[in-house]
Amino acid sequence: MNRNDKRASVCGLAFLPLSQATVRNFPGSPDIGVQGTFTPVPVSSAEYGETGEAGYPIEQELEAVVTDTSSAELNGLRTLFAEAGLVLLDFTNGDRRVIGTDEFPVQVNTELSGTPATLSLTFKRDSPEPAKVYSSF
Repeated sequence: MNRNDKRASVCGLAFLPLSQATVRNFPGSPDIGVQGTFTPVPVSSAEYGETGEAGYPIEQELEAVVTDTSSAELNGLRTLFAEAGLVLLDFTNGDRRVIGTDEFPVQVNTELSGTPATLSLTFKRDSPEPAKVYSSF
């Protein structure tokens, strides 16, 4: 979901560990500059939502599912999400938003379950700012 287009949905997800990122962020700005290589995550479905208003904590929540649970893919994703970082979401309306900042990174939780196995990626957190428009520098 996006603040400007409530019908937009997530069509892509990528992650960048904070240790591999250079971030240019100004609190209160709707944009964030990120230098580093985001790693695409092969999600089969993803839902993101945020609620709240400026000046108050923004509740952010992500639920995504990865169905490729081969041992190589699982090891790669567990290594990727071992540290906090930035989540880049691509939306169906062409928007690209970053969740997290250098001061308030995102810790993504992983859980393997089911038959056939699926990997759930989740987080629920309060953030001082909403997701920001992505730009590289």
